[in-house]
Amino acid sequence: MKQTATLYSFFGFLKSLSLQLFFIFILLFCLNSFAQGPGCPNVNAGGNIELDCDQPCTDLSATFLQTGETTSYEVAPIDYNPPFPSTGGTPISVNTDDVWSDPIPLPFDFCFYGGTYSEILIGSNGVITFDLVNNEPNGFCDWSFSDPIPSNNLFSTTIFGPYMDIDPSIDGSGIINYTIFGEVPCRTMVVNFPVIPYFSCEDLNMTTQIVIYETTNVVEIYLENRSDACSNWNSGNAVIGLQNQNGTEGISAPNRNTGNWSAINEAWRFTPNGNSNVAFSWLNENNEVISTDPIINVCPTDEVTTYTAQAVYTNCNGDEIIENDEVIVTFNGGFIIDLGGNQEFCDEENYTITADLAIANPEDASFLWSNNETTQSITVTESDIYTVEVTYGNCTLSESVSLSFGISPLINLGEDIETCFENNIVLDATPSNMDPNDVTYLWNTGATSPSIIVNEIGNYSVIASFGDCEVEDSITISGRTDLNIDVNDDFKSCIGEEWTITANTNEEGVTFQWYLNGELITGETSSTLVLVVSENSSDIENYSVVINKGDCTGTDDVNIELYNVSNCVITQGISPDATPGFNDYLDLEFLSDRTGGITNLQIFNRYGTIVFNKNNYINEWKGQDKNGNKLPTGTYYYVIEFASTDDVYGPQTSGWIYLNRNAN
Repeated sequence: MKQTATLYSFFGFLKSLSLQLFFIFILLFCLNSFAQGPGCPNVNAGGNIELDCDQPCTDLSATFLQTGETTSYEVAPIDYNPPFPSTGGTPISVNTDDVWSDPIPLPFDFCFYGGTYSEILIGSNGVITFDLVNNEPNGFCDWSFSDPIPSNNLFSTTIFGPYMDIDPSIDGSGIINYTIFGEVPCRTMVVNFPVIPYFSCEDLNMTTQIVIYETTNVVEIYLENRSDACSNWNSGNAVIGLQNQNGTEGISAPNRNTGNWSAINEAWRFTPNGNSNVAFSWLNENNEVISTDPIINVCPTDEVTTYTAQAVYTNCNGDEIIENDEVIVTFNGGFIIDLGGNQEFCDEENYTITADLAIANPEDASFLWSNNETTQSITVTESDIYTVEVTYGNCTLSESVSLSFGISPLINLGEDIETCFENNIVLDATPSNMDPNDVTYLWNTGATSPSIIVNEIGNYSVIASFGDCEVEDSITISGRTDLNIDVNDDFKSCIGEEWTITANTNEEGVTFQWYLNGELITGETSSTLVLVVSENSSDIENYSVVINKGDCTGTDDVNIELYNVSNCVITQGISPDATPGFNDYLDLEFLSDRTGGITNLQIFNRYGTIVFNKNNYINEWKGQDKNGNKLPTGTYYYVIEFASTDDVYGPQTSGWIYLNRNAN
């Protein structure tokens, strides 16, 4: 049965006291010797660089500790090189087995699986927990387990480093201890389990160091030794890893989950790998960001240039930590030649190449071009690769540039076209300045020939290419909207009159179709329409004609209105009072239209006296006298004179008319 020592001899007390004094001495020494561990926020810009005259550019390569939010973790092996001493810290669980420590405050916020913690418990079986609710301070630290990570049967919110049944109460055991190292923003809590014997296998021992880091929230475990030779107790189980607050998520080192395994001088780093909390950038001497990639190529123009690699860490509590490192690039006697880059010209006769120099005075340099010219600038007219050698001091550098001179095809699709597509439209992009077979064509229709036939309205474009030169032209084909057609003006008619309506147009090759009140008149497809106004005609009849030419149409129409006196005869009586609104006046509009006007109308009473007279008469008499007074009911006599001879009534006509004032 497993027991835990709870009583100490006085000798043991003195021994413990002397050990603690020794640890304090060691700790004071170590605090000055160990400043920062490898899991701290850091950035390394690399070593300083010297460039020779033929090496104007160089790569800068920075490294930094990449971390993220603590929603998840990754684990990787690291070199076994414990960054801090394993002795000299504050002792806990001295001569006591299977026990949790008192609460130990952290001088910094530590983030673990999304939570933020400020105190820990250290368990004497190789564990650190942030769960002070389910694990009682100074209470029992369970030693028996068999589940792998993750499991709710294991300690929650815990670092297992490794977790196994060890016994610090055995005589000769090392002392479990902890120490805070470093300064803001990277203090570390270091927990050591040095030479702690196995329970039940006292000849075996385990030494390990657990380090947790401020800001990065990294966890490192440095395991010096762990034997698998004690399988008869708790199946020899041990585990290295992390587990979240409820045992649903966790991570173990590869091949180091719960089981019986051995290890010598191995180390593991557990790094938060949720959304990145590090922003990296390169800065120039003006503190301006020039790149956010760790590896960049720079071409400094000054003799000495300083570049700064910067990593900005944002902790889970919102604290922002900035780490900088500088690299100095020295340019020893070199200079840079700039020819402006390769060029492709179209329709240019010549080009001037200038060898611009950086970090060198052109007046103190000599130039030799591949065409044997020796000036800083040359003007060329032919396609070629041009090279210049520049000597400045003891340094000679060369640079080349490729120039290509080409001509563009001359094409012209012409002006925009309005058409009815009565004939096909040919669009021709044949160039006028070169063989069409040497040119490639690409129309927006997908065609690749010099010309295309189109029979639809739209925008058409073509790209004509000759070598590296290309031109584009476009044309708009639209339907005509100006087909001209004109028919008679609107007019009035009598029943039984025959009319010929003519559609006049200057368009050629058109067809005609006539309509009556919107209904097609079968067979009427000529430019003229002969019609007779019948008794069945409505008061107003609409005759229209549509002409067609290819895809285009034009239309015009005429309204034929019946006279109010539709039979076109002179009435024998009017009744302005007897039938108001009907037969109220003497309507001679049809005669006025037919003869070109009624020059005069005279009305006589039965005594031969003129009672009404009107020149240019149409329909003005409704039973009134010259002064506008109503004439009495009776029979009156009229005389009508026409502007021209009427086919029915001649140049003049007369007759009797009855004026009825009485209602029936």
